[in-house]
Amino acid sequence: MNSHQYFDYLGSLPPISESDLNSAAESILECISSQNSIWIIGNGGSASTAEHFETDLLFIRKGEHFPKTKVSALTANNSLITAIANDIGYENIFSHQLFRRAECGDLCIMISASGNSENLIRAASAAKKIGLHTLGLLGFDGGKLGKILNASIIVRTEIGKYGPVEDTHLAICHALAEIVGKNLASPGNL
Repeated sequence: MNSHQYFDYLGSLPPISESDLNSAAESILECISSQNSIWIIGNGGSASTAEHFETDLLFIRKGEHFPKTKVSALTANNSLITAIANDIGYENIFSHQLFRRAECGDLCIMISASGNSENLIRAASAAKKIGLHTLGLLGFDGGKLGKILNASIIVRTEIGKYGPVEDTHLAICHALAEIVGKNLASPGNL
């Protein structure tokens, strides 16, 4: 596949529903307004997107009178992740952090192309036990996470098309940050 075919493929993907975007943005805004925390997780390229999304959600506050935004990508602390992976198991790198840091009413955003990573499935289980709202940015057919999260936006592609899913996830994060930022600047835009 040459580069123009890649972009043609991206352009051929089904559009992301405005209703799904607004619903996800509303979940984020509700969490911010109630002063709960937002936890973002993912593996590989999705971990990078999680950290990028954290940056975008924190950076949208352009004035002094915006509500505090408590958001953290649980992918960023390599020392903690490797300690958990070494001592408890890689499958627990996110669930352990949620049990130690999250509180009922928080929001956990899970980013995954396959929706089948064991560490994310365990994090979803932990989130349910703690009382978190869960939102997935998923790919392919949504995988196992698509069946157990409270809500999800699924980028539907052939299984194995990681690049287009990950590119679209980042675009969704940018769209959500823009929606959230506009609503914080002028409440009632949704």
